[in-house]
Amino acid sequence: VLRFALLSFYLRTLFVTGNIDLLCTDHRYKYDNPDSMRKLQMKKGAEFRFSRFQSPGAVKSVFNDCRNVKSFKNFNGRDGRRGSFCTTRLGGDWVLAESEQIAPSCTCEQVLDVYLDGRLQKKWSPDKVIDVKTTLHHHQQAKNNRNFESASYPYYRQDLVLHSQRVITSRTGIMRYSQRILVDKIGIGDYCAFVQLDPDQSSTTTTKKPFNTLSVYVGLQQQGKDVKIYAAGVFEVNRKVVPNLIVFDASGIAGNMAGKGTLWLSGHFHELKASAASVGGMLHGRARTVVDSLTHA
Repeated sequence: VLRFALLSFYLRTLFVTGNIDLLCTDHRYKYDNPDSMRKLQMKKGAEFRFSRFQSPGAVKSVFNDCRNVKSFKNFNGRDGRRGSFCTTRLGGDWVLAESEQIAPSCTCEQVLDVYLDGRLQKKWSPDKVIDVKTTLHHHQQAKNNRNFESASYPYYRQDLVLHSQRVITSRTGIMRYSQRILVDKIGIGDYCAFVQLDPDQSSTTTTKKPFNTLSVYVGLQQQGKDVKIYAAGVFEVNRKVVPNLIVFDASGIAGNMAGKGTLWLSGHFHELKASAASVGGMLHGRARTVVDSLTHA
């Protein structure tokens, strides 16, 4: 009985992350009209802004003038990452990175909790991430900015420390920067998250950070028992880290915000699903053994 209770407790807690109390910036009952978003144009990355309360499909469509949807490549990593991704050079130092994936047997809230967990980011990117600390902050200013540039309301702050990266014949040294994450709830259980550099923490940011500017959208939609995740990021690459001689790769330290690197979310929940199935099989086997012993007693 004790073993059964312990195994049942382990099975119940497999899908409970519970590291952060999820706090939303705002809640809308439906997505906004997609016509309110301006399309991204080549060589005009600096002019682009994500709009809040938009569906993943609407956000994805504003990039159609810059890349073909057939540009997405399927990916199945040895470490468990799985999904598809796409990288588009926008001209100058600007890059668009996108990814799509399915997180099985979970809710959008659980995916967000995992996304905000610095320990898991470090686990899945040990060659890039030294430390990630997530804290909750409040601003009392009125919510009067639909495009969230001022972040004048509740938001999460992540302070990241990245490993030194080799650039040609030298190294960047340890890199530090902070970013703000806003979370909006849409309808009953869908969410949108937005990520930008935190201007209030510029004094702690190292000169050789991966990018000078970042703007990231993450859309989460519940589809039955699974969660569909679409992420898109528009970056201005820091040429002190990624020189013109190097072809920018979205799987690198900058593109990890929205490109191939984000596919660890799917990998994480596939691991949990496999663990749950293993425990469930073990419980079923033990139960059959008990029943057989009682039958033949």
